[in-house]
Amino acid sequence: MIVTSATTDDDRPTPVLFHVHGIGPHDFSSMTPDALAGVDALAAERGVEVVPTVFLRREYVDTFEDVVAAWSAGRARGELDHVLGFGVEGPMLGTSGGVPPAGCWMPDTQTWRRIAALGDHGLRYVVIAPDAVDLDGLVGEDLTFAALIELFYAHGVRLALGHFRHGDPWTSARRTQDVIDFVERLTDGQQDALVTDHLFNDMPRAFRHAWRTGAERERRADELGAFLAQEWTAATLDRVLGPVPAVIVTAARAGRILPMLNFDGDHVDLEICRRTVEYVGADRLIAITDHIEVFEMAGEHLVAAETSSLRLRSDGRVAAGSTNIDGQARNMRSLGLREGQIDHLLRWSPRAALVPLVPSRLTSPVAVGAS
Repeated sequence: MIVTSATTDDDRPTPVLFHVHGIGPHDFSSMTPDALAGVDALAAERGVEVVPTVFLRREYVDTFEDVVAAWSAGRARGELDHVLGFGVEGPMLGTSGGVPPAGCWMPDTQTWRRIAALGDHGLRYVVIAPDAVDLDGLVGEDLTFAALIELFYAHGVRLALGHFRHGDPWTSARRTQDVIDFVERLTDGQQDALVTDHLFNDMPRAFRHAWRTGAERERRADELGAFLAQEWTAATLDRVLGPVPAVIVTAARAGRILPMLNFDGDHVDLEICRRTVEYVGADRLIAITDHIEVFEMAGEHLVAAETSSLRLRSDGRVAAGSTNIDGQARNMRSLGLREGQIDHLLRWSPRAALVPLVPSRLTSPVAVGAS
């Protein structure tokens, strides 16, 4: 069962903003229930459907519960057709990327249960660092990481792997592989039951993935050329990409995970996006904008980067993009991607990651991880 039946005039499904921090005047990480109608109307006007993505601050949990409850009630009334549910980024994230400081924290067991229970009412995925602890490590007073994953999946919430640690790539890769294997067993191999946050961003890599400043762009031709000259094979990915992206790309190619990838050209160089599509396949990737249109996000003021399309935090770290879905589609066409490939990236793959989960080993969400 797909969560929406909206189509365009030519019977293709509507494009989906699957990972986006705001549209129009809305910062999704700070919105209140009364904003939902405006978000839905703007999405309808733009001909898209949207999964608002929230940096979940500790102080925002109560309000976010109200937002999700209001959305669920609206859907029951036949309203809010262009809002397909919600994504949460955090709170268990590595701090190396552009995560708002308030969005990186460790909930107690009760709060984890509150977050997971939102899956019954519209939470679709939660971005979480898969390398924070081993599966048997504690993420709450009496809650292991494995039990937390079971809790999310029992409530129909997918994990989106992202915001990795950078200190020990091989340990991060092993823990990532463990999570991929665990979710596959948990769901009896259900297709597209596991996704990632933006591929190549906020993870340890063995290569430069973007050239954003004037000085960096002077080196781009040589550095990018050397990278693209290396063949991507099962035997070379650890060396070419690094162990963490190698695990993800290998799993994606095998149909075990569905990564998100940003085509704004500044999160990831477009030629690297092209190579990724060639190796993994457009049907195994979700194109995301990760953008916001205002200069506030999760209580922080953002500034426009001088030499790229990115929005930055006060410390200069990347917080979000500003390139909308039309700009991303233009970039895809500039790479020579076919319209069918673009449709997979923007329309079909996001929907695959919204198909309801059917966990095979769980019978009672209440019992999962109980002390």
